[in-house]
Amino acid sequence: MRVMICTAMLAALCSPVAAQVAGAEACLAAALKDGSDPTLCVEPSDAACMDSAPETPAVSTACFAETRAQWGAAIGKRMQSLPDDTATTVARIEAKYDVLGGMVQCDRIEALAKAASDLDGPQIALQKERCLSRATALTYVRLFARTHSADPASD
Repeated sequence: MRVMICTAMLAALCSPVAAQVAGAEACLAAALKDGSDPTLCVEPSDAACMDSAPETPAVSTACFAETRAQWGAAIGKRMQSLPDDTATTVARIEAKYDVLGGMVQCDRIEALAKAASDLDGPQIALQKERCLSRATALTYVRLFARTHSADPASD
């Protein structure tokens, strides 16, 4: 019964997240066009996952894992849609190392939390998954910004 309740809560939380990730391209294109901060386009997916964090950190952790998977899929889809030229090859390399750099920082934050904080296991897991999700989302933002003009659909 507990598993069914958690599964239902996770589905309810993550359904809007998937739609927010899918809808981020319009927000990013508009932000790049008008010169506003494109990183604000990833805020809705973070907020959706944090709604239940204080009461049920495991549900929020799972939501962030799903969000990270959605952003990762968006990165892969974007990379597949780009032409094979030097600029997009550089963007692909940059994206790879953006993700790796973010993962290292999230591991660092986790190690520090375990060593020097009062957080418990579920809170540390939530913190790390949120960090990984955010790092993946910001990698997508940077990839989008680097390749927006190369995207045939952006014209």
